[in-house]
Amino acid sequence: MKIKDPKAMRALAHPLRIQFLELLAIEGTATATRLAELVDENPSNCSFHLRVLAKFGYIERAPGQTGRDRPWRLVDLDQSWDSEQPDEDGQSAASALDQAFLDWEHSRMKAAATATVPEAWKGRLSRSGATLWLTPEEAERLGAEIAQLIAPYTERWREPDARPADGRPVRLFHNTYLLPDPDRR
Repeated sequence: MKIKDPKAMRALAHPLRIQFLELLAIEGTATATRLAELVDENPSNCSFHLRVLAKFGYIERAPGQTGRDRPWRLVDLDQSWDSEQPDEDGQSAASALDQAFLDWEHSRMKAAATATVPEAWKGRLSRSGATLWLTPEEAERLGAEIAQLIAPYTERWREPDARPADGRPVRLFHNTYLLPDPDRR
């Protein structure tokens, strides 16, 4: 899902809502009560945030359920937005979403760096960074190549039967950005 509406960007720019998208990807479907247990919040607060996500098309009610405990599910596993917006309102909304998303990723990476890793996973997870000298076209191509590289693994979210028995959710974060020009510091 490509997010273009500034209001939809602002709706997602909340840490609990970002967390709900991740949890719904992992759980498949979940009620507000189940999500409240997972995030240690009260169900009515979770219901409010879930309704906001639904209003902007990020989630929907899972079909085939009736009554009070109707679960939610993701509409799309992928959410992306362009940080460069044509007007001030769009730029402000994209900036808010950028900050919320980066804060979320940063906090998750910091927590993972100090977490106990199961024996089977030791030495198998990676952390790296690189400073590259690229043209705009090369930067675009690199992003597309990384997306193509991970595509077979992202399909496992849509096809639970394709998930290996010993697999676990693993977060990959990739970000390219321009370094400040040394002459302009």
